[in-house]
Amino acid sequence: MDQSGLTIARAAPSDIAAIRAIESDPRYDGLVGRWTEARHREEMALPSSAYFVLRDGDEAVAGFALVQNLDDSDRKCHLKRIAVREPGAGAGSVLLRGVLDLLFGESDVNRIDLDVFLGNDRARRAYEKAGFAVEGVLRDYHRAADGSFASMWLMSILRRDWDLIGRR
Repeated sequence: MDQSGLTIARAAPSDIAAIRAIESDPRYDGLVGRWTEARHREEMALPSSAYFVLRDGDEAVAGFALVQNLDDSDRKCHLKRIAVREPGAGAGSVLLRGVLDLLFGESDVNRIDLDVFLGNDRARRAYEKAGFAVEGVLRDYHRAADGSFASMWLMSILRRDWDLIGRR
C-alpha cells in the first residue's frame, strides 16, 4: 500500500459500513471481533470511546481503531480493536502510531492497554515494535461463538515509554 496521503481522523457514523467491511474480512477470522451496525453506533455515541479511521489518498477508509474507557479516572484506556483493509502492507503501523500520537499528544492518558490472541504473532510483533510490552497472559479470557475459550496476551504502553521511543 502506498503510504503517502494517508491521514488519521475521528470516525463518523457514515464510516461504519467501511469499518464493518474491514473487521469482517476473512483474513481476520478469529483475530478481530465483529459487531453489528447498531452495536458500532452505540459505541460511537459513548463519550468514553473514540473511533479513528485511516483514510487513503482517495479519502476511503483504509483502517480503523477503537479506543475505550477514555474517561477512566486512572488515566488508562483500552485499544479494543484495530484493523486495516490491507494487512501486512504497513498501514496498520501507520494507524497505530498515529493513534498513539493522538492519544498521548491530545489527552492526559497515561496507559494504553490491549489484548492479543495467543498465536497472533504478527500482531504481537507489531505492538512490540510500537513500544507495547507484554505484561502476561489472560487465561481463557475470550469466549468464542462456539463456546470455546481463548487466552490472550495483555500488552500495554505507558506515556513515559512513548515519550522515550514514540518520537523517533
